[in-house]
Amino acid sequence: MSLASEVITWQESSPAPGPGGVAAVRFRTRVRTNAGAERFQRRLEALGLLPLAERIDGSATHWHWSGTGQGYEILWRDTTTVLDLLPLARL
Repeated sequence: MSLASEVITWQESSPAPGPGGVAAVRFRTRVRTNAGAERFQRRLEALGLLPLAERIDGSATHWHWSGTGQGYEILWRDTTTVLDLLPLARL
């Protein structure tokens, strides 16, 4: 059974080019779930994603159809590629 009801991933580019004149790209993911932080992190660990996360912040989702819920926003390490994030489909 899926742990997440919605997973959205996007990329952000740094405003200024980094070394070598290339803009740095970072990925962020927002997850809607009713799982607690420990269970959510265990799932990320099982999928091999936890070591790629630089920061995981909890957030209220304020779903209009079900009151408030919870979710998480993940900032991935700057070395993370989109291919590294494919296991998110099994979250």
